[in-house]
Amino acid sequence: MPTFPQRSPGVLVSPLGDRAVAYDLVTETAHQLNATAGALLAACDGVVDVDAAVTDWAGEAGVDRADVAADVTAGLAMLTELGLVGRDEAFNAPKPPVGSTEDEAEGERASDNVVTGGAVTGGAVTGGAVTGGAVTGRVHPVIDHNIALRGPDADVLEALDTFLGTGTDAEKPTMFFDAHETEDGELVLVTDYEWRFPSREACLRQLTSVVNEYAVWTHSCAAFHAGAVRSPDGELVLLPAPSGNGKSTLTGAFVAAGWDYLGDEAIGVRPDSLVAVGYPKRLAIDASSRAVLNLPESDSADLDPAEISADVTRLDGDVGPISRVVLPTYQEGAEVTVQRLEPHEAVVELLANTLNLARAGQAALDAVCDLAATVPVERLIHGDAHQAVARVSTQLV
Repeated sequence: MPTFPQRSPGVLVSPLGDRAVAYDLVTETAHQLNATAGALLAACDGVVDVDAAVTDWAGEAGVDRADVAADVTAGLAMLTELGLVGRDEAFNAPKPPVGSTEDEAEGERASDNVVTGGAVTGGAVTGGAVTGGAVTGRVHPVIDHNIALRGPDADVLEALDTFLGTGTDAEKPTMFFDAHETEDGELVLVTDYEWRFPSREACLRQLTSVVNEYAVWTHSCAAFHAGAVRSPDGELVLLPAPSGNGKSTLTGAFVAAGWDYLGDEAIGVRPDSLVAVGYPKRLAIDASSRAVLNLPESDSADLDPAEISADVTRLDGDVGPISRVVLPTYQEGAEVTVQRLEPHEAVVELLANTLNLARAGQAALDAVCDLAATVPVERLIHGDAHQAVARVSTQLV
């Protein structure tokens, strides 16, 4: 008996209320399907028997079997035309970062690139991992990874750990960054690459960017380009937005209002439970944002949330389920407006701010669709971050 064809490589499908969403990782294209087309695509696994499925569907709908068979034929043709089935082009998922692990052999490690002062220049890593007399710093949770710095100089590790500000001794490292200072005062940081900075201070200016690279390498959940905060009453709000929309400034304004801080760059959301996974890095704040938050001027683009509120709680790991999704856009002089989105509108916005669909695959798409279908998703336009926080806070009550 004939079976349904297999979905094309890299094609994912998830339910979305009375619809379904198909995402093609090869073409990076999303398709919203009706429930029938979604069920048909889900059946395309190369195993399900066509005749048996048609009989079941006809019985469930109480319609003539021949009509269902005709619809299946037409539906398969449509899915084939869209490239969702029948395409031979392979999909190669991005390889995860290697970093250093506890089981890594001593000696030099090869890498694709050497990074000097933060710029990729090409070449091979020659420094290798620090292997003699190394000490290990605190563990920094970065969604799926527990990153620890290690090296021969405890003073260097303390400086880097203090700057990152997310250290804990309660977790076991899953990845190591090897760090040491040379006789010339350079600070060398070896991850998947070798990063060479002319000084410890230069390293601190770019350390957040280095660690950020690993935030999106998560496979267990969706990683959103978003801020996230928790209200004093325990409501978790996700703030996805493209760069330039005032996401970090708004997140900082929530912190100033007494909210807890999960991060302003990459936030994980687990499928089914919709639990937020915090990555409470320093905020990325420019001079204009400092002015909005009534902070003194600084040459640094990174801001410890404790500078906004000394009582802030930084939340990492699995924090709790998302209560609300707010999509912020800053427009100078704009009054605060909030517009509730329908699930089919919300999923488009969420997909645009998902960082790891290619890496997490089905888990990421499921989380996106679960959020769009079950959690209030709103578009927030504002010209004042503090007024926006007040509006969001009022609507949570």
